[in-house]
Order: sequence, then C-alpha cells, then structure tokens
Amino acid sequence: MNTTKAELAEIQTVNDVKPILAAEGPCLSVYVHLSSASPAQSAKTNALEWRELIRSLDGRIQQFGSQGKELLASISDWDAISQGQQLRGRSIAVFRSPDVFRAVWMDGEVVSRAFAGPRFHIRPLLPELTHDRDFHLLALSQKNVRLLHCTTHSSDEIPFPPGVVPSYDAWMNSAKPDHVRDNKASVGPTAGHTKGVMFGTSSDREDKDEYLAHFFRQIDRGIDEVLRGSKQPLVLCAVEYELSLYRSVNTYQHLATEEVQGAPNSLKSGEMHARALEALERCYEKELDAKLAEWNHKAGGGGSNRLKEVVTAAYDGRVLTLLVSDSLETTGRFDEATHTVHARETGTTDDEDLVNDAAVQTILHAGQVLVAPNSKMPNGAPVAAIYRY
Repeated sequence: MNTTKAELAEIQTVNDVKPILAAEGPCLSVYVHLSSASPAQSAKTNALEWRELIRSLDGRIQQFGSQGKELLASISDWDAISQGQQLRGRSIAVFRSPDVFRAVWMDGEVVSRAFAGPRFHIRPLLPELTHDRDFHLLALSQKNVRLLHCTTHSSDEIPFPPGVVPSYDAWMNSAKPDHVRDNKASVGPTAGHTKGVMFGTSSDREDKDEYLAHFFRQIDRGIDEVLRGSKQPLVLCAVEYELSLYRSVNTYQHLATEEVQGAPNSLKSGEMHARALEALERCYEKELDAKLAEWNHKAGGGGSNRLKEVVTAAYDGRVLTLLVSDSLETTGRFDEATHTVHARETGTTDDEDLVNDAAVQTILHAGQVLVAPNSKMPNGAPVAAIYRY
C-alpha cells in the first residue's frame, strides 16, 4: 500500500476517472453531502457524518481481511481528507484502494453513502462526468470578440493569437478583404495607384455580410490555433444574425449545437456564463434523446435493457453506449469465473450495484455512459445498452 495521503483531484470527464477505475481492489468509495452551515459548524457536522459513514463499512470490509481494515483506517480522519481547505463544492467523493487515494469535490448534492467492493462505486459521480462542465465560450460582438475558458464556477478570458483582430472596425481598417461581392473593373495604365473601379452588384447589407464573414473567418482561424487538439465544447453567444453567420464559417469540430442568444455586452455579470451552462444542458438532453431513439431502433438485436445481458456484454467490451437510470439500483454480483450474473442477492457482503458494474466496465472498454431520468428509461429498466456488435 504505497499511497498514504489523499490527492485532491480535478475530475471533469469520464476519461479523467478511467485510470482510477482500473485500480485493483479492495476499493472504498465514500460520498458526503457537505453541510452548508457556518464554517465552524460545518466542520463539526461533516466530521461527524464522516465517522458514521466509515463505521458503516465495518461489516462489508471484513471480506477483505487485514488489507481492508488497513484501508479503512487510512481514511478514518476527516481532517486528513479535507486537509483544512475551504469547501469547493456541495459534496465530496473519496476513492481509496491500495494504490489510489483521491478526493474529488462535486458540484451536485449526493446522498451520503459508503461502498466497499472489488471496484469503485462511481454512480453518484456519473452526472458530473457525463455533463460538460469544462468548456469554452465565444462571445461574438463586432466591438470586441472574446474567448473564455469556463468551468461550472469560473470564467477566464483567453487572449487570441497574434494577428487575430477581435474588433470589426479595427479589422476593417487594417485588413479589409480583397475578395468581396463587388466586382472590380480594370483601368488603364494612367490610373496611377488606383487598382480598379468598384461598381456595385449587391446591396449594402450583402456587402456587410461578406465583410463580416471574412472577419469571422480570421476569428475562426484564431480559435483553431488556440483549441487545436481540444475536445471541449465551444458555446457561442451572439445575436441571432451573427450566430448564423459564424456557424457558416466555423471549422471547429466541437461547436455546441445550442447557444446563448443575445448581445454579450448586454448581459449582466455572470448571466452569459449561466446561460452557457443551460445551453450545454440542452445539448446533453438532445444527445440523450437521440441515443434513446437509437436504442429503440436497435432493441432486440443491437441493444438490450435486460440487466444480466447488459452486465455480461459490458464485461465483454461489447457495449458502445450505456444508458443508466438516475435512481434505480439492482444488487447482485458478477461471477468472473463462470461469467454469469447473479442478481437481487441482497443481504450478502459481496453484493454490489450491478448498474455500477455495467457503467465501470463500459468506461474501461471505451464505451459511452449517459445518465437518464428513470421516466425516460426503456420500460423503466435500470440500464439499456447499444452494442458494438
């Protein structure tokens, strides 16, 4: 056991948690809904709840012998877990195994629970891992285009690369494009420095559209340079006309399908950030509905919502997309020796949440996991899977 101190980890995506899930057991997973009282009172309340949760593991840890007892003792002290830091979330998750000791602040509220088993229990963490909480926001304004890196609680402006002009007027004065809708007629050699005579074939609005499109293209090139290699979503904020125009020239592959409508400079402090989070939530709901429709099309052949079939397929690496209920649990165990699932065997110390098992195995085999309200789950099942093959 070579890990002795909790590492406060930033876990934003499923990829971030994957190395933890590969750890060998025994694995302890403890979730605490933190008190919102005064700092002094919160410290006492959180410490008391932590002691009760650790005590609740006494029975389950027996199956792991002295190693399990040693692990439990290593996380018994709440002060060592919180490390005296100011609370940075509504909840905290702690993962402990012989080689892993991680503490993760969570934005959402969870039910305080503790788990012990051969794998970590990550279901309470899944809503935060499957919803984008680390993203970029592009505020489109002809006066001043801004790019921001955002998390759930923060928003920090990122400078554009040299050569990218964020102001439309400044760009028009310094880099007016040659290829516009207007035609040019050549003049004779006596015209001196005059390059051509402009004769209009389009309206002023069409001219403005063309110039603005070129302005946005150089913004897009700057975005490509800054976000090259990134998979974080980019949310747009602009008036409807500029949103449509920018989308027509965008080349960034992870542009969010939903946006914030409105002039960025007219939004109050924090409002643009809050509405960007709402836009990402709408993106998630659209993706979830699309996967549910896909499952409905493939059910019976390329998909299933039968728990035993889904858990077995997850262990075999056959699950491409796993839809998980946000509330239902089914206990039991997967017998790796016989490759069979024994469900609903409650009351034994080796029972596990089979839905969590399916989620862990899907992630370890590079599948996608989405959390759905139970009301949307096919036939009210706790899981539904779309298979690779």
